[in-house]
Order: sequence, then C-alpha cells, then structure tokens
Amino acid sequence: MKISDHFFTESQVASIFGVNRITIWRWIKEGKFDTQKIGQEVLIPKWQVELIKEDKAKRERTRL
Repeated sequence: MKISDHFFTESQVASIFGVNRITIWRWIKEGKFDTQKIGQEVLIPKWQVELIKEDKAKRERTRL
C-alpha cells in the first residue's frame, strides 16, 4: 500500500480544483481539509477531496 493510494499533495489538489496552491493552503487553514504532514510534504486525504468535488458538482447542477 502506497501513501499515494490514499492521499493527494496540495499541488495535486490545486490541479484538481483548478486553483493556485496558495488557495489550497488557505482552505487548509480554514479547516476545509484535514492534513497529514510527512517530512516537508503536506498530504490531503483523497476521500475529503472526493466529497468536496461531489458537493461542488451538486451545487453546480442545482444552479442550472
């Protein structure tokens, strides 16, 4: 089992949401994500990213 099976880096999450890494840091500070730090790497659980993606998609569908 690899760490990458369960976590994204903040750069990967920024790419997924199409935002800057600074935005991801801000979201972490706001408590939007629980993180794990291994060495210098900040890791974000994939399940949290998936939940936020689903919520965002749901909001976009109801807006239409």
